[in-house]
Amino acid sequence: MVALHPLSILSAFMTSHLPEFLHRFGISYCIDGPQLEYFIYQKKTSLDISCSVTVSFNKAGGQITVMTFYPGLYLHPDTHYLSAVCFFLITHHFAMFHNIECDFQIILNTKRQVFNHFYSGLKDFDFHLLAKGTEDNVYIQSLFPALIIDTSVFNERALSYEYCSSQA
Repeated sequence: MVALHPLSILSAFMTSHLPEFLHRFGISYCIDGPQLEYFIYQKKTSLDISCSVTVSFNKAGGQITVMTFYPGLYLHPDTHYLSAVCFFLITHHFAMFHNIECDFQIILNTKRQVFNHFYSGLKDFDFHLLAKGTEDNVYIQSLFPALIIDTSVFNERALSYEYCSSQA
């Protein structure tokens, strides 16, 4: 179970959807230098469902960069809001792994439509447009909303070609 520090305040959205995510899904990760690759799996089957979820750390630049976020949850029934929960958990696990407390930006490149329909609606973040990318892509950023969350339910996997696509 993800435990919260007494000073942590979750949004009503996270409070209502976090237990469902944790009941149905688990998250593991592998370490590849300054980046972590995450794997979302169904607890019922123990099978991975994520396509690619990779987060990198630029300490000098004060940035957490979400390189890829394709958790694969939308392919499963009744998971409409669970990608937001997954994003929240992964960013907090990553920050705690690297001892990031505050004053860091989360940066990512996405399609404008994905920004409009997903990232701009995440109430636990303050995503806004940073710059226009190529074609229909945009760079977006948010201040990292540091909450103290126990993410000990995340399991580390050994780095291997089978698990970590970043090595391919």
